[in-house]
Amino acid sequence: MLYSYYQETELEQWISAKYLEHGIVSLAEHDIEHIARAFDIELVYEDCPSFSDNEDRVIFLNKHADDLTARVVFFHELCHVLRHTGDQRSMPALFRCAQETEADQFVLYAAVPFYMFAKLNLPDQRPEAIPFLAEHFRIPYYLAEQRLDQIQRRVLHGSLVAAAREADRRRQLTAPQGWSNETRKVMEQLERQVGGLRRNS
Repeated sequence: MLYSYYQETELEQWISAKYLEHGIVSLAEHDIEHIARAFDIELVYEDCPSFSDNEDRVIFLNKHADDLTARVVFFHELCHVLRHTGDQRSMPALFRCAQETEADQFVLYAAVPFYMFAKLNLPDQRPEAIPFLAEHFRIPYYLAEQRLDQIQRRVLHGSLVAAAREADRRRQLTAPQGWSNETRKVMEQLERQVGGLRRNS
């Protein structure tokens, strides 16, 4: 996979910068207890539903949850502590929905940071790559599959954009300088038609 074509979103860049700033550089530091300490967040395991208090910088995790579920919930709540303000119980529904949507997206980036992903020797075949990611990042298979799909889509999109730019650059170099935009469009259409006739003959 050509990772040079991958483009991070603003949220993803923000998370990566925060992680690196707090010394979370490899899988060895990608542990929820370590991340909580790095960000000065208290992590509490209780016999209650998981939630966070962003003002007091506390994340409560259900002590009966399995490790993979606890990690996913932790990353969701981490977003609320690091990026959100206010009490969701008293905020407008649309604002609460926006926070939840961002937290869900945050999970993908925080659970599988791209700068860590790119260092792995990922198997070429999808059936091996998904469990490989799930094991290395200690996340459920469904989340590993979502993140792998997201990365592959962005790499493909980036490669297509780069190819289109290169093709446009080459056309600009070969087109006579005096041509108007309309003339260029006509000539490009003619080139496509002639190319199609050649292929069909």
